[in-house]
Amino acid sequence: MEITIEQIKTFSSDLTPALNSLLKQLNEEAEALDDKDVMGIIESSPNRLFVARSGREIIGMLTLIVFRSAFAKKGLLEDIVVDSKYRGKGVGTKIILAAIDEARREGVTHLDFTSSPQREDANRLYQHMGFEKRDTNVYRIKL
Repeated sequence: MEITIEQIKTFSSDLTPALNSLLKQLNEEAEALDDKDVMGIIESSPNRLFVARSGREIIGMLTLIVFRSAFAKKGLLEDIVVDSKYRGKGVGTKIILAAIDEARREGVTHLDFTSSPQREDANRLYQHMGFEKRDTNVYRIKL
């Protein structure tokens, strides 16, 4: 199985249903995206949308968000997910490495992301790749 990683820079009609399918696997409560939402993700200057493909089929995704704070140029990884049929085959590693390479090219000093403790295989992958679990609190307010 040949896996290719692509940074999406233009919208195509296959993106919306594929991303929605992946997001539902990541979180059943994920709100469905429409074409306008996907275009907005692609066109937003902080966002870099990456997909993994097997042939033409989109089998994984992540969003790298690059921003400048007073402290440093930082990156966030969001919505990291691989289709359940393709997990354990190196797809997650490839798409994360592509995002890391892009972050380095852009001068990002470090990448952060969160992952649910219940995603045990994913958390093992992240630690195996050199990500360190931080001792910090994550706060959220629903608006």
